[in-house]
Amino acid sequence: MYLLFISVLVFGLVVYFMPKKITYFEMYTTSLFSTVLQLIIDVYLEFKYDLYGYFSPGVDYITLWVVFWIFPTVNIIFLNFYPKSRTLLCKVFYILGWSAFAITYEWFAVYHSDFFYYNDWKLLYSVPIYPILYILILLNWKIIKTLHLKALK
Repeated sequence: MYLLFISVLVFGLVVYFMPKKITYFEMYTTSLFSTVLQLIIDVYLEFKYDLYGYFSPGVDYITLWVVFWIFPTVNIIFLNFYPKSRTLLCKVFYILGWSAFAITYEWFAVYHSDFFYYNDWKLLYSVPIYPILYILILLNWKIIKTLHLKALK
């Protein structure tokens, strides 16, 4: 439980105090996307296949802090500092760095807290998934920016 509260506090403070390089509209819409994506994935992997879970089996209210706070804030921080005007290699390393952070965070959540647990899931399964998720977040961000520009015309 401590990891959840520390994460909520730290990620929230980072989002609040960071210099904003993305608009509030982008923060809101990309957070909605990441939340819906996470919920869809959890419906199948957590509830249908029982591969992992948060805190304890079944649905509980404390998991809502993960869904509606941790994932959106990490998404906002990731996008805010994304090196969009840098080289492709820099962008690849940025995604890999965030993926390494996510793997480390997941490892800590599973093995050093009561935040997250595995049933048939293994940490190794997450390794290729995180870069894909970050790329999906970036693609969604690009779509949102394109649609927003079209709406303003």
